[in-house]
Amino acid sequence: MAVDHAIVATSLGKRFARHGYDRPSTLKEMILRGNPTDRTPQFWGLRDVSFSIRKGRAVGVVGRNGAGKSTLLRLVGGVGRPDQGQVTVRGRIGAILDLGAGLTGDLTGRENIFILGVLAGMTRAEVKARMADIIRFAELEQFVDDPVRIYSSGMRMRLAFAVAAHIDPDVLLLDEVLAVGDASF
Repeated sequence: MAVDHAIVATSLGKRFARHGYDRPSTLKEMILRGNPTDRTPQFWGLRDVSFSIRKGRAVGVVGRNGAGKSTLLRLVGGVGRPDQGQVTVRGRIGAILDLGAGLTGDLTGRENIFILGVLAGMTRAEVKARMADIIRFAELEQFVDDPVRIYSSGMRMRLAFAVAAHIDPDVLLLDEVLAVGDASF
């Protein structure tokens, strides 16, 4: 991997099982019919994708529904494993691949900031030092001590994005999360 590249993907591919209407819905059906996974047709959600992205670049992935954009981001983020090829990422990854992923509804915004920050690789001291900036950036000052379950989808997105942006990632992956943002955000 060249030193000036943040991401390099080579012949990347991911295969999925296509489960249809005839899939057993109970354990009894599965036992009586046998193991259907041997006969389940598969499809490539992503196949033979190669690219490299230099450090400091902003890149957008555009395509129709089902084109493999989210699958690609998940593989780059290390959420899934490719069935073919490889992807190498240099540096710390910040990712919001699913709106509200990692947020715990019964915890407050402040508590969720700690959890998300630590899961992203920050120390508790780093999270504490950046807490005020994260809350201010998310514009959630008056709600940060309320449970996240009462947050709107936009508030949840703001919270998750604010944490991801403040971990100082070398690579920041965003998958459709900004669709719920408002003009001021």
